[in-house]
Amino acid sequence: MLLFKKSRLVLLLFLFVEFLFSQQYPSKNYSTLDGLPNNSVYSILKDSRGILWAGTANGLSAIKNGKIIQNFYTSDGLAHNSCWAIAEDRNNNLWFGSHGGGLTFYDGVKFKIINEKTGLINNSIRKLFIDKKFLYVGTEFGISVIDIDKKKVVFNKKIIGQRKKFQVMDFVKINSKIYFGTFNDGLWNIDVSSKSIKLINHNKPDIYSIHKTNNNFLICNGDTQIDKSINRIETNEILKNVTPQESFGSTIFWDFITDKSGITYGAGNGINFSTGGVFRVENNKTVNVNELFNIDSFEIWSLHYEAQNDILFVSTTNKGFYEIDLKREINFHSATFFNKPKLEIISIQNSKTNKLILHKNGLSFINQNKIIKEVNNKEFYDFSRFFFKSEKNYSVFKGYYYTFRNAKLDAFEFKELSVINNEIWINTTIGLFKVTNDGNITEYYPLFISSFNFIDSNTLLFQQSYSDVIIINNLKGKPTYKDYDITETNNPKDVIKIIPLNNKFYLISSSQGLFRLENNKFYSYFSNDVWLEKELVDATINNKNELVIANSIGDVFLINESSKFKISKKIDHNKIIGNSISFLQCYKDYILIGTEKGINIYKDGIIRLIDEEQGLKSKIFTSANLNGAILTIGTQNGFYEFDLKKYLSAKKQSVNAEILNLEVNFKPLRKNVLRWFNYKYSTIKLPYNENTISINFEPKQATYPNKLEFRYKLLGIENSNWSKWTREKNINLTYLPNGNYVVKLELKDFNSGLISSCDILKITIIPPFWKTWWFIISNILFFSILGFIIYKKRIHLVENRERAKATIQKRLAETKMEALQSQMNPHFIFNAMNSIQNYIIDNNVDDALMYMGEFSKLIRQTLNNSSQQRISLNDEIRYLKSYITLENMRFKNKINFILNIDANLDLVEIEIPPMLIQPFIENVFVHAFDSNSKDPTLLISMRQIGNYLLCEIKDNGKGMASENLNKLNTSKGIQLAKERIALFQSETTDAVAISSSSATGTTVVLKLKIQ
Repeated sequence: MLLFKKSRLVLLLFLFVEFLFSQQYPSKNYSTLDGLPNNSVYSILKDSRGILWAGTANGLSAIKNGKIIQNFYTSDGLAHNSCWAIAEDRNNNLWFGSHGGGLTFYDGVKFKIINEKTGLINNSIRKLFIDKKFLYVGTEFGISVIDIDKKKVVFNKKIIGQRKKFQVMDFVKINSKIYFGTFNDGLWNIDVSSKSIKLINHNKPDIYSIHKTNNNFLICNGDTQIDKSINRIETNEILKNVTPQESFGSTIFWDFITDKSGITYGAGNGINFSTGGVFRVENNKTVNVNELFNIDSFEIWSLHYEAQNDILFVSTTNKGFYEIDLKREINFHSATFFNKPKLEIISIQNSKTNKLILHKNGLSFINQNKIIKEVNNKEFYDFSRFFFKSEKNYSVFKGYYYTFRNAKLDAFEFKELSVINNEIWINTTIGLFKVTNDGNITEYYPLFISSFNFIDSNTLLFQQSYSDVIIINNLKGKPTYKDYDITETNNPKDVIKIIPLNNKFYLISSSQGLFRLENNKFYSYFSNDVWLEKELVDATINNKNELVIANSIGDVFLINESSKFKISKKIDHNKIIGNSISFLQCYKDYILIGTEKGINIYKDGIIRLIDEEQGLKSKIFTSANLNGAILTIGTQNGFYEFDLKKYLSAKKQSVNAEILNLEVNFKPLRKNVLRWFNYKYSTIKLPYNENTISINFEPKQATYPNKLEFRYKLLGIENSNWSKWTREKNINLTYLPNGNYVVKLELKDFNSGLISSCDILKITIIPPFWKTWWFIISNILFFSILGFIIYKKRIHLVENRERAKATIQKRLAETKMEALQSQMNPHFIFNAMNSIQNYIIDNNVDDALMYMGEFSKLIRQTLNNSSQQRISLNDEIRYLKSYITLENMRFKNKINFILNIDANLDLVEIEIPPMLIQPFIENVFVHAFDSNSKDPTLLISMRQIGNYLLCEIKDNGKGMASENLNKLNTSKGIQLAKERIALFQSETTDAVAISSSSATGTTVVLKLKIQ
């Protein structure tokens, strides 16, 4: 029965239609949802600056790097909102032909209209054609020729055709001459020099489009006859009015293009039949490629081809326009290849001769883009049933026999495909199968496996699901098991991948890190503190025989185990685009890292990214395999093939940028400083109060603009650092000081891996008038003259002050001498001498000698102080103590002397004029006390208030009547002291205050300025 099923399958394979790969091209649709004025797009052109122009039924769009930057209407200067034709002349200016309003010229700044009023033959334009200095304008009622440089009509021709209209449909250049095809009126030649037209071919008068390919012409003549809409004719035949011999195609083709590989495409949109679409013209037949290009419209109107980036643009009359990347760096093979609406790829490998695709429904063998063999899941299941009926040695399978024997087909699932030692092994939910290169199942082992490998052809190493790691020896004979208990720290668990390297096996665990198997012993790198990474997700081997391992947070490690464990490189997850790693592969010295963002291609610190822009639309990767330079990636609905060699060897092109918009102080610049939507100067000069600048820039002709990141730096300012990498295309500079600056921009291209730089703008901030040279020089002159005048006046003032100061100094000297004479008055000297005499008479020699010593010391100190302008407070206090001691001896030391000095006073740093306080103390000893005074006391207090020293001299003597107090104030010593104080501190009016009463005694307060 099984043999019959296999034979039937072989028969079905012979009858099986050979499905070609469904290799869709990367494409993008632009519609009103993206900002187009209308979904009816009649013309499309990408100019030499990389700006894409789309003429619609309701306006004109300018598109840059996939973004509509501006729409134009009649209110902006267009001749008409319906734009049917676009052409770029040799001066790189643009011409827009409208269907109803005439022609519009655009030089990047302003529009100019040429219509019937200014000489155009007709305002309904169908086609434009540029040759040298002339623009040929095809209209519904004739033809006009315009001198591009003069922008004037130099030739008009209007003919009444067969249907009254003389509609010019297309132009072509043959042997340096210009020809045009008409609707109903055949092919014509136009000669500008003779200002004439001539009918050339009228065999097939209905001409919708003409296209030259090598030595042939494709002419579309209508769709009324099936498979005869296009006529192929050679150059010499078309000029000889020969009837075309080859006809094919079944729709009206309004436009043709031929790409750089020689493939011709036609824009089809039937009139009589609904047969439109984009068609590839090959071998006298047309093949609809709408599905290939992912185009959801059959009303195609025009085509445009950009050779530099190999891009085809397709305009439709109902769905906007499409951009198709013909490079097709990535080929997608959808589930339709397997004749399935949807199919998840599980694993991909390569045998000696075939590509092996394991998917939900079975194993497919692919060769030369064709499925040559398929083994479905039921065949695997049936083989296991046959095994259970014939196998006798049940004990070696550790009890799984009974579990798998009773398993149903709907419990059967594929888990893993491996090619080990040129043998194909399939791991499933009911065990392990071996398949030959011819697709025959030959072996089955009912083992519960999550990952496995073979130590040799007869020894299986595998991770038993949710349990121990096991080695089965003599697998194909009488198997023996060796169980490695997971409770032993060096034994692995949760192994997801087993990699052989240098006669060792490395086991990757999702929870316990890296393990090594050598000589039937396991070694844990984590348990032995060698490498503390635990949660690993994938691993492979590079061209240097290093382990390349990824962890769960996205870090990738390169580990060299040739002598001892060494991490040769760590690729931090912040450097990788994406968060979760789905696969690792190595190609030469590149590391291929699959993430939810796409494929990261890493080398020497540089990341290149492959994503949806190259056609990688599905990024949920289920598997990956590298065969030579071809990377095959499985997804949930098919698989991709990517030619690494072609991609990496492609010419790298650096990217530049240009300013799209400039704002100064949050206001956009005038339109006359913009050309072709860009700031047309390389510099900008601004006044000092217009110093906040916002720059919006765009990369120039970037192949994949969404793969660019930017950063900038402002040169001309101290400590200027690079900004962070970002995809934002804005630079904001706030409150720049006056000076010269350069805005330097760096562009990182994740497609090529290149980092380009350019000086995007030079900025000059003009200084305010008070910082200009003329203002500074004027100020220097003004202040020099003013300074000279002030200097002269100052000299005069100083001279006057010096004279006054000399007078004061002279008076100070006189005052000091008078004070000295007054202080050492005869009464004091007489009393002192009298006291000495009394000590001698009383035979009190000691007191006499001590008195004479203190007296002589006081005299010397007085003489010393009299020669100085100021002395320290400490010296003054010491002088006063000597004087009080001497005077008190005369009173038999009956007078109590108390000195209170504020602790915050700096006695050394504070300086006062000498001998100012002594006269006031002398008055205490002379006038304050008599024989009736009880407990006579002299109190001197000193403290600081602000910049003044307050000295209070207080006694408890008999006091003074008012007349005696007035005499005291006018006494010679007091007057001299007051005069000296006034000379030293003229601004102080209350420097000396004296109060007295019979009850409290006399109090003197001196207010002395501190220096």
